[in-house]
Amino acid sequence: MAGRPVTTRGGLTGAHWGMIVFAILTCVFLGLSIFLMTGLKEADSKRQAAAQKEQFYGSPPSYYANEANARRTSVFAVVNEDIRRVAATVTGQPEDVGPSIVAKAEKLLGDIAARKRDVLNAGDTLLTALDKLDKAHSDARSEADAARTVVNDLQEELQNITAQLKLTRDEFEAQTAALSRQLEQAQTEKVSALQQKDDQLRDVQATLDAREQLINKLKTEGLRAVRDAETEILRLENQIAALQRQVKDLKPATFDPNAILRKADGRILRAVPGSDVVYINLGAADKVKVGQGFEVYSQTGETPATLRGKASIEVVTLMEETAECRITRRSPNAPIIEGDIIVNIAYERGRQPKFVVRGEFDLNYDGQIDFDGIEQITAIIRQWGGQVVPDLDETVDAVVIGVAPSVPTFNRDERVSDVVRDQAAQKEAQLARFRNLVDQAGKMYIPVITQNQFLFLTGYAGDAHLAYR
Repeated sequence: MAGRPVTTRGGLTGAHWGMIVFAILTCVFLGLSIFLMTGLKEADSKRQAAAQKEQFYGSPPSYYANEANARRTSVFAVVNEDIRRVAATVTGQPEDVGPSIVAKAEKLLGDIAARKRDVLNAGDTLLTALDKLDKAHSDARSEADAARTVVNDLQEELQNITAQLKLTRDEFEAQTAALSRQLEQAQTEKVSALQQKDDQLRDVQATLDAREQLINKLKTEGLRAVRDAETEILRLENQIAALQRQVKDLKPATFDPNAILRKADGRILRAVPGSDVVYINLGAADKVKVGQGFEVYSQTGETPATLRGKASIEVVTLMEETAECRITRRSPNAPIIEGDIIVNIAYERGRQPKFVVRGEFDLNYDGQIDFDGIEQITAIIRQWGGQVVPDLDETVDAVVIGVAPSVPTFNRDERVSDVVRDQAAQKEAQLARFRNLVDQAGKMYIPVITQNQFLFLTGYAGDAHLAYR
């Protein structure tokens, strides 16, 4: 409604407080004016009484006297007008007098002080209260302005978020529409692919039927071929058995050391009594090497039980057809004489003898298996012209064996790790292959030579250790 002051939540505004103070003052002044005017009226009506009343009430303030003179009216009229103005300003009712104005002002101040203990005190005057309330109102308005700024910022942020949300929704709808189109296309392609698969399946089924007929035909032909092959295998087995009987007639049933000595590699050409030097009938033309050893046997062909010859020699100087050798071991009662046989089982003129090496070797005779024993035996064979093959066949000249692989045993209640058990299983497999090789060599009439026999037949001196030259 027009003309009505705006109030704020929680108390009166500064304008209200100003009106209250002004009304109180107006009431006070109005009361005084009425009092003075009453005295003047009585003075006018009765001079004597006026003189007495003037003496009793005293002179009015110069302001009211001057105002009365200026307005050409009585002091009472001026005071009464001011009091009515104060009453209208403070209480809004011009008829209120000073006491009612003061009472209403005090009551209002007391009520406000009770509600606003943090702003007003009970003894504050109307002007002081108005000043404090105005200051509080200013502070509240500043806070309201700050809050309004925050609200505006939040509203602006909300608008931005709303715009972004709308943009995101539009993008989502566009993507959804695109995905819908892709889905429709995928469904169309799926139907087409299924149709193609059905066509392919019919083609594959027709192909399978044709192949099944072909397979049945091939099975029939295969059965016929198997029968023919079995007949041929039986014929070949009979032929192999006949050949094995012939081999048995040609080879002895057991290892014959004399057979090795009868295949002597060479002979002693010259032996000087009391000298450590001998000459043999093998030279560079026979592919003999410096450092190569030979075992010396009597020319009578008598074979010692251990295959240890009566002496061991080593090539030190090569000529074209002969070689000078030094004696590395000799028997006191069996001197070397011209014509004695020399043997190195890893050497043969004109060809490379073949060997298979199996087992574990202790070449230095210290009671411990050498981790590279097989490699050392293989190196000796290759060094003197032989070759080592992995598997046994009819072309192998000899099998060199060491100690059979040892397999660890465990008690039934003994707890061992999986690694140890795997190692034991590997050892068992090695032992099985070792025994199978020895048995197979016996069946094929191939000589099986021990570590000591091999070392003796390659001319290595000494019985306790492998002597390297």
